[in-house]
Amino acid sequence: MVGKKALDVYRATEKQAEIQPVKLIHMLYERVLVHLELAEEGIRGKSPKKRGENLGKAIAIITELQASINSEDHSEAAQFLRGLYGAILVELPKVSVSQDLKVLRQSRTYLERLKGIWEETAMQDSAVELHSAKNVQVDSDAGVAASASVTSPAIVPRGNKRINYETCPLQVAMGGLSLSI
Repeated sequence: MVGKKALDVYRATEKQAEIQPVKLIHMLYERVLVHLELAEEGIRGKSPKKRGENLGKAIAIITELQASINSEDHSEAAQFLRGLYGAILVELPKVSVSQDLKVLRQSRTYLERLKGIWEETAMQDSAVELHSAKNVQVDSDAGVAASASVTSPAIVPRGNKRINYETCPLQVAMGGLSLSI
């Protein structure tokens, strides 16, 4: 009897915890921006621990965003995102040594723009509430792990709609890598 009640509670909790893939990607964007801001505070406050922990978390989240791109998609948008995330992942670890706020801010600017594009396109297309993440408690490390198997709806077809990156071009030049769409 107790086992059945526990199973029922588990199933009810499991249903409540289901998050749409579109929302997971949005949560990753929100979280990475928080960690980049905290890393900047760590640099300005001369706190290597705060800087390092938050840079590490930001790098992990960006890696998950990159992994969420459908590996079979060879479209221009998918290639752009892979290149952008790759460029950020090359430059961001250098910040822990160089403490270059310019690279940190540039990365944050690109990710803020991608978050905005995500909100304007994928989230509106799938009618996902923008601020529902406040009702869901996700440990930042667990949130990263939870998204590992999600394929980004921005890259895979959603009916006939796809994100039109031509209407919101991004120019990226980080380190020796230069990308544009």
